[in-house]
Amino acid sequence: MRYIFYILCILVILSAVVGYQFIKKRQPVQNAAIIINDRIITTDEFNTLYNSLPADRRSKTDFINSLIVKELLIQEAQEKVIDKEEPFRCSIKNFYEQSLIKLLMDRKFSSIQVIVTDDELKRYRELSNRNVTITIFNYDDENKAKKGVYRDSEQMTVSFEDLCDDIRYSIISLNEGDMLAPIKMGEKYTAVRLDKTEKDLSQPATQFDREQIRQTFTEWKKEKIIDDWIARLSENASIKILININD
Repeated sequence: MRYIFYILCILVILSAVVGYQFIKKRQPVQNAAIIINDRIITTDEFNTLYNSLPADRRSKTDFINSLIVKELLIQEAQEKVIDKEEPFRCSIKNFYEQSLIKLLMDRKFSSIQVIVTDDELKRYRELSNRNVTITIFNYDDENKAKKGVYRDSEQMTVSFEDLCDDIRYSIISLNEGDMLAPIKMGEKYTAVRLDKTEKDLSQPATQFDREQIRQTFTEWKKEKIIDDWIARLSENASIKILININD
C-alpha cells in the first residue's frame, strides 16, 4: 500500500506541473506584441525595432509580416541545428569583428577635429589652374629615407587637379624647391619635391567650389590622422609573424 501511495503522490505532482505549464502557455503573456510559437516579442521590443525604420518605410503591416517570416526562418534554422554548425559560427565571428572595427573607426573619425585654413584654400585655388612639376623620390627603407639616400627618382609635369589626393593636398604647404618628408607607402618610403608651377594656358579655368574643397580637404586631413594612429598602434604592439610569407 505504501508503494501505491508514493506512486499516486508522484502522479498527482506530475499532473499539477503539466497542468500548470499548460495553463501558463494559454495565459496571455504580459506586454506581448507578437507570439510566434515559443518566441515572444514584447511591445517594447516591437516598438524599438519599428521605430528604427526610416520614416518612409514604416508600414506596420509589412513590418509585422517581415518580422514573422524572419522569426519562422530563424526557428526552422535552429530546429535543423544550423546555428551550431561551424560555417555559421565563422560568419557570426566575422560579422562581429567587422561591426566592432567599423564602430571603432566611426567613433575615432568623428572625434578628430581639424581645421582647413583660409590660407590653405587660397593656395589650393592658386594651384588649381596650374601645371606642377614634381620629383618623386623612392627609398628602400626608413633609415635610407632619413639619410636622403634614395633608390630612384622620377620627375613629371602634370595638372595640379590630376594629382592624387595625397600629393595634391600635401604640396599645398610647399614653395618651389621645398620637399615633403618621406612617408611610408606600402613597403617603401616616398618623398615629393615641388620643383615648379606654371599657369596652364591650354585648359579653361577650373570652377572653384570653396566649401566642397574645404570638405574634401578636411576628410583627407582626418584620414591622414587615422593612418598615423594605426601606424602608432602597430609600432607599440608586440607582433610576431611565425609563418613563411614566401610560401
